[in-house]
Amino acid sequence: MKVTEKQLKARCSELNLGPLKDTAFGLKIERTSRGYTCSLVYRDSTPPEILIADASAAEADACISGVATTSTVYKAIQGTIKPEFVPQEVFVKQHGERCPKCGSRDINPGHITSAKGELIQWHACGRCATTWHSLYRLTGYELPVALGDGAAP
Repeated sequence: MKVTEKQLKARCSELNLGPLKDTAFGLKIERTSRGYTCSLVYRDSTPPEILIADASAAEADACISGVATTSTVYKAIQGTIKPEFVPQEVFVKQHGERCPKCGSRDINPGHITSAKGELIQWHACGRCATTWHSLYRLTGYELPVALGDGAAP
């Protein structure tokens, strides 16, 4: 069966208003001169993520179906109730660049204090208003390499 642009857009709208409604992203389909581009569009200030570009309508449909299936499977495995905060390991793996509660990158850093080889920085999320402290530990030092004094790099 041939997939049309109208069907692709209708499927994205259906998913955005249904299964993807409570996620941090939605789907967007665009037709270009070279084919279709399917993107994840985040609900915060995170830049869109292109999933497939210059694809045929059938390939774009498969991409959309993959996102829908992944979302459905995740909800079935994890349940619809997400943990209130991400685990510490996930926060560190994300380099502290996302809110530990809602996952937004709209983070407002605050002042830094130090105590016994550790820095503590206050943060607030611009999306959900959660506040937290990021912890930084001293691991050593490194001397800068001076390139201007004739020394070889």
